[in-house]
Amino acid sequence: MKHFHRKNVITGIILSCVAGFTYANPMLDSGTLNKQLEQTRQMQAAKVKPSGELFKTPTREENLPANKESLKFRLDSVKLLELDGNEIKDNLTSITAPYLHQEITLDDLNRLAQQITNYYRDNNYLVAKAFIPPQEINNGELQIFVIKGALDQVVVRNGSRLKEDLVMRMVNTTVKSHSYLVKNELEKLALLLNDIKGITSALSLKAGQNTGKTDLTVNLKDNKRWNGYISIDNQGNDNTGKYRTTLGNKIYNLVGLGDELHFDVLASNTFDLYNLRADYSFIIDGYGTRVGINSNYLKYKLGANFKDLNAQGSTYNLGGYITHPTIRTASLRLDSKLAFNHQKLSDEQKSVDLQQKRKVNTTSIGLGGSWNSIKEGVTYFSFNTIFGKESHSTNEKKHYLSENYQPKRTFTTFNYSLSHEQFLPKSFSITLAVSGQLTDKNLDSGNKFLLGGLSGVKGYQAGIVSVDEGHIIQAELKHYLPVFSKSMLVSSLFYDEGFGKQYKNTEKLSESVENKVRLKSIGVGLNLIEPNNYSINLAYSKPIGKKYNNVDKDQFWLSAIKTF
Repeated sequence: MKHFHRKNVITGIILSCVAGFTYANPMLDSGTLNKQLEQTRQMQAAKVKPSGELFKTPTREENLPANKESLKFRLDSVKLLELDGNEIKDNLTSITAPYLHQEITLDDLNRLAQQITNYYRDNNYLVAKAFIPPQEINNGELQIFVIKGALDQVVVRNGSRLKEDLVMRMVNTTVKSHSYLVKNELEKLALLLNDIKGITSALSLKAGQNTGKTDLTVNLKDNKRWNGYISIDNQGNDNTGKYRTTLGNKIYNLVGLGDELHFDVLASNTFDLYNLRADYSFIIDGYGTRVGINSNYLKYKLGANFKDLNAQGSTYNLGGYITHPTIRTASLRLDSKLAFNHQKLSDEQKSVDLQQKRKVNTTSIGLGGSWNSIKEGVTYFSFNTIFGKESHSTNEKKHYLSENYQPKRTFTTFNYSLSHEQFLPKSFSITLAVSGQLTDKNLDSGNKFLLGGLSGVKGYQAGIVSVDEGHIIQAELKHYLPVFSKSMLVSSLFYDEGFGKQYKNTEKLSESVENKVRLKSIGVGLNLIEPNNYSINLAYSKPIGKKYNNVDKDQFWLSAIKTF
């Protein structure tokens, strides 16, 4: 019987699972660690709710004061006119018909004019007004003038660094794209300006110098142009450092194009893991389209159980993206995104002189947003398709590689996320969420879907299991309690369940590997938060049901962030 050094056997197994996708539970590598940080950032990204109604339609006067005069006359037809005398061809038969071919009073006329006013305001003409001018009724025909509210002057009072020509381009693509002042376009302009960080904006309307015209004033002021933050958490692992600290900064409106510069650095308590990230974007047109570039560098060294391997590696990402505010209304936000990314990954085990290098190029197309779907409820959604091409190289001996090892290949993944938060009486809310990933092939470690961690099944650590295809179902009941002067204490009960397949294709998979996995956990959480100041998050979660790999250790999660 041949005998092998134990360390070499372990090493051979580890590299095989990374390169050939044959064994379950590979050790941590650059792809897995990068994916953990990526999913954490996605979870921490602020969800933006729809604004709700910004510009209320002027009060509807349904009950008009009665006219004391009892004058009556016969009405047979109604002609709608603009102020210049041109006839309006809009079909308002459903409103005018009940008044025709009968004798009516002055009260009836006033009521008819108000109903026409309401019709136009309900159909997006914010300042529309119908009125009856002095006239003689001939042959039973009544003339009613309708002021739809044409936009006259637009004045920009700019006390910010935002370039005025960018503001005017937004004006031209919204309120000035119609002949009349349209409520939806006015709201869109306000929402596009609200999306620009580092400024505060306000819109005001007043009667124009010309009859039937409305002037718009856009007021802009500089807001806080930078935000710094420091955070700590225990979402790391024993092999690279359990506790992590992040220090970052966001700077807004550097060159007046609504631009944003974001950079941060993360390090573990053992300094075996650190990550540098930078992102810069700016607005390129009056539609709010944003172009950006980003870069990320991660470096790690494994300790604890893998210390003898002297394993280390790095990941470098360089990408670009275009985002577009496809829909901006008071009740719906929809953003579309096109992104490109180049990734280089390197892993090595110096103790046995083994190396692996990977290059991954991806193109992704996605949609995401939020919707006030029902009263007191908000639905959040995102859908993203990734087309990837990757290449592998390794100095591992050929007979150690799995049979389905491919140095070059392509892949496609589809990711989705859907959640709904419903606010309930007595300061409660309930959130239901589902997310997941589908793919056409077995995936590299950096593109797998993580079932555990604070963004998934919280009863398990983030690196406990990764799958090619998987889904996570979550339910959470929250209670909101105001404390101190500006803070909120949010307590919660939650249930998480995740399931999936570790490998899409199992033809070459060892029969000893259980491909299908399912994780479940329940827990409680506390979050003390003061907006724009601090947030402290505590959560305790316990695995339930069949334990994955006999893991029965409860998880206690801690994170805190201070902004300045």
